[in-house]
Amino acid sequence: MNGTAQTLTKATPAEADDVRQLVISAAVSSGLTAITLWRPSAGRRAVGIFFALTGLVWNGILTAKAPEQYPMLARRAPWGWYRRLGLALTEPAPRVFGAAMTAGETALAAAVLSRDPATRLGLLGVAAFLLGITPLGTYTLGNPILAAGVLHLARRPWPTAAFHRRRRSS
Repeated sequence: MNGTAQTLTKATPAEADDVRQLVISAAVSSGLTAITLWRPSAGRRAVGIFFALTGLVWNGILTAKAPEQYPMLARRAPWGWYRRLGLALTEPAPRVFGAAMTAGETALAAAVLSRDPATRLGLLGVAAFLLGITPLGTYTLGNPILAAGVLHLARRPWPTAAFHRRRRSS
């Protein structure tokens, strides 16, 4: 094999990282979506907890420790219009943007875990959020998979909170 063939088949570190992020994103989204389809109540809890964790842990830590990452993420967006919008939202005050993201995702999680009508609005908000951030890069390309599962959940009635215990009749 000559050097040219090896160069064509070998991915750069950035490309390999993009592929890894895409695989992880698609796997997590597919797993959560499978739960929403197979066991909707458990899927709703999983989505609510997942969103609470991404809101509080991911965005909370990023906001506190490295808010400059928000404009950096926006700069990597592949579409010019999306990049400009992202920078307009994040560059003026990255920490404020991060705090809004933390609060927004956490509020959506709380809504998903509550009962209708808040549950349905929370699920629709989660789907809109997932689709809205999909153009950020390869690590968000799995989002439409999870959005499909979340929209499936939004079609169901949720008269009780996600962790409501049914009383047993004696």
